[in-house]
Amino acid sequence: MCEDLAKQSLANTGAAVSRRQFLGVTAGLAATAALLRRVPRLPLRSPRRPVTADGTNAYSMAMHIHSSFSEQDGSMQAQLFQAARNAVDVLWWTDHDHRMDGIGYRRTVHFTSLTNEKGGPGEGGPWIWTKKESGPVAGSSSGGIVASPSSPNDPVKGGSMHLTAKSRSTVSAKYGYYADSHPAGWNYRDNLTGQTLTMDVLLTSGWSRGYLELLLATSYHEATASRPAGDYSLSYRFVPAGEKASRVANGIQGIITIPVTPGAKNAWYTATLHPSSDIAALWPDLDYRDFAFYGLTLSAASNGDVVGGYFDYLRINRQISGEVLLQQQISMEAVLAPQYPSVVQQQGLEVSLFLPHLNWFGGAVSVPTYNGIAYKDYTQYLQNTIVPEIHSNGGLVSYNHPYGYGGGPELPDAQQDALLKQVGVALLPNATRRAALGADLLEVGYTLRQGVDVGHHAWLWDVMSRNAIFLTGNGTSDDHRGQNWHGILNNWVTSTWAKSTAQADLLAALAAGRAWCGSLSKYRGTLDLLADGACPMGPVSVSTVSSRKLVASAAGLPTGGSLQVLQGAVDFAGAAEPTSNATVIGTYTGAQLAGGSISQAIDNTKSSFVRTQVLDSSRAIVGLSNPVWLLRNPPPGGIPAPRAA
Repeated sequence: MCEDLAKQSLANTGAAVSRRQFLGVTAGLAATAALLRRVPRLPLRSPRRPVTADGTNAYSMAMHIHSSFSEQDGSMQAQLFQAARNAVDVLWWTDHDHRMDGIGYRRTVHFTSLTNEKGGPGEGGPWIWTKKESGPVAGSSSGGIVASPSSPNDPVKGGSMHLTAKSRSTVSAKYGYYADSHPAGWNYRDNLTGQTLTMDVLLTSGWSRGYLELLLATSYHEATASRPAGDYSLSYRFVPAGEKASRVANGIQGIITIPVTPGAKNAWYTATLHPSSDIAALWPDLDYRDFAFYGLTLSAASNGDVVGGYFDYLRINRQISGEVLLQQQISMEAVLAPQYPSVVQQQGLEVSLFLPHLNWFGGAVSVPTYNGIAYKDYTQYLQNTIVPEIHSNGGLVSYNHPYGYGGGPELPDAQQDALLKQVGVALLPNATRRAALGADLLEVGYTLRQGVDVGHHAWLWDVMSRNAIFLTGNGTSDDHRGQNWHGILNNWVTSTWAKSTAQADLLAALAAGRAWCGSLSKYRGTLDLLADGACPMGPVSVSTVSSRKLVASAAGLPTGGSLQVLQGAVDFAGAAEPTSNATVIGTYTGAQLAGGSISQAIDNTKSSFVRTQVLDSSRAIVGLSNPVWLLRNPPPGGIPAPRAA
C-alpha cells in the first residue's frame, strides 16, 4: 500500500515518475517511522485504553489544526508528526476556506511604493516592504522604489525596486526587502500547489560574483532523508547570461540558478517560476503539495562584487480553486497515513472570511461560496446558510475562539469580566439570532486567547448552560506551525467517550457532549459524570426529586492537583445576567479519587447543570468536563435527540 500511495503522490506532479523519485518517497516513509521510534512520545499513551461501562473508549483529538493550506509555515507532515509524538489519536484538519480560495489575494505588484502600494479592487490593504540585511553588508548597499527604469510590460508605469549589495569580503552579503502582507490580511500566504510567479528582472552590468534573488519561504517539515527539521525555502537566483542554469538542493534550501538573457525590450527579462515543480524535483521524498507560500523576499546578494538590478511587475497566478485544494488535501491524507499509523485523520474546514470563525467537522465538507457576501451580511450568512448547510451535510459546527483569535498579554480581571458579558450577550439568542448562530460546539479550552484566560472561557460556556443552550465544550490549540504541541501555551486537546475513531462515532459523541478537554502538558487523564446511574456527562435528565446522586470520575490528576465539582442554576437569565452562576460544591484530592470516582448528592430543588474541572498544584484550570443537565421540567426548546438521557 505504501508503494501505491507513493506512486500516486509523484504521478500528480505531471512528470514521468523515475525509479529514483519512487524510491525517494518510500525511503521517506521508512525514515519517518524510524524517527518516531527514536523520539519519546510525550506523554506515553497508557497501554490499556480507558473504557466506560457502556463499552465506549477514550479517544483524544486535536480539533483545530492548520497546515500548508493556511497562512503560516505548518505542513500536514509536521502536524501529523506532532500528533503521533504526543499520542493524540485523531487529528481534524481545519484549514481556512478563504485562503484555499485566495479571496482578496494579490495578483500583481507594480512596485510603486514601499509602504502604500495597494492591489486591485478587492485585494486588501498595502504590502509593507521591510528592509532585510544579512552577512557583511557594506555601507554602499542600498535599495528602494525608483521611477525609472521600469518594465515595459507593466501597465502601471513609473516604478520598480532597485537593489544594490556589496560585501565587505567574499562572504555572501544580502540587501533586500521582505514583503510584509500583514496589513492586507497575509494575502499571499496559502498553498503553493499550481501557482506560478512571473517577475520582470533587469540586471546592472559589470558583476559576476553574486546574484539577484527571489526567495520563497515555505513550510516546516520534520527531519527526513538526512535533512534537518526546519522551514524549507526556494532561492531563485538571477545571474548574468553565460552562467549555467541549475537546480540543486542544499539541505532544506532549494537553489534555482537562472541566467538572465536580455530580451528585446530594454534588456528586461521575464521569468516564470513554478515552485511546486521545483519542490517535486528537489525533494522527491516529500509530497510537493504540502508546501505553503509563507514568505517573499527580494534581495541583491554579493560575494565581493557590487551586485545590482531591478525587479518589476510581479504576477501571481493561482489557477486552482479552493474546492480543488480541499480535495487535494483529502487525497494527501491517504498518502501520509502509512507514515503515521497511530493517528486517524478526519476532515474539517474553518469557515473564516470574517469573524466569527466556525469549524466544520465531518460529513460532506466543501468550500463555501462567498459571492456577494460583505462584512455586514456575514453573520446572517453563517446562521442562515452555512450552519444549515453543514448540518444537512452531516457535519457539526464549532463556534471558534469566541473572544477573538489574538494572543496575550492577559487582560485585567475587570476587563475580562466586561468582555464576558459582551460576548455572552452576543452568543445568546434574540429575535433574529440563534444561540451561537446554531453551533453545536464552543471552544473553551484555551489557556489564554485574546488576553482572556481559561476561566473566563469556561464562564462564557456557563452562560450558555444556565440558559439550557446545550453546547459541547472543546479544547483546542489552533496551531498553525506543527513544531511543539507539548510546549506551546494553548496546547489543549479534546477527548471523547466514543465507540471508535470512525467519523460517525466521533461526531455522535461530540453531539451528545460525551467529551472533556485538557492541556497536553498538564492533564492527560479522563473525566466523566453519571447522574442517578442513568444520565452520563453531556445529556439532559428531567426529574422532580429533591436530590440526585452524581458520580464524578477523574483519572490521572496532576501531582498536588484536585477535582472540583461545580453547579449552576438553569434559570434562563438571558441577556439580563450574562455571567456564570456556577459555584464549587465539592473539591477532591488525588487521594480521594484513588478509586477513580467520588459520589456526591446534588440538590435538585432547582434545575441545574453540573460540570467538573481539574486544577493543578498552582490551582490553574488544566481540564474541563462537559456538563450534565439536571432539570425539573423539560426546557422550552425541548431536548435535542443526542442529549436525551
